[in-house]
Amino acid sequence: MSRYTRAKRHLLRQYERAVDRIDEEDRAIFLGHRVEELSFRQLAERHGVSITEVEEAMVRSLRVIAQSVDRKNRRWWQFWQR
Repeated sequence: MSRYTRAKRHLLRQYERAVDRIDEEDRAIFLGHRVEELSFRQLAERHGVSITEVEEAMVRSLRVIAQSVDRKNRRWWQFWQR
């Protein structure tokens, strides 16, 4: 197995663990948008929330993923944030 393939598999595992860290409701919205390719309006109707709440759930989800996957490149002030 090449080093490139191992690196890709490692990164994929990091993303999977990051998605597992997302709050359950936010994760359902995130996966609905990214995997099922549903619009924010469709997700809002499905989950009984406003489009703004769907947008906020996506932001929270992306923040969790970014913080989980990109820990080594964090700025000095972010080490105290969770």
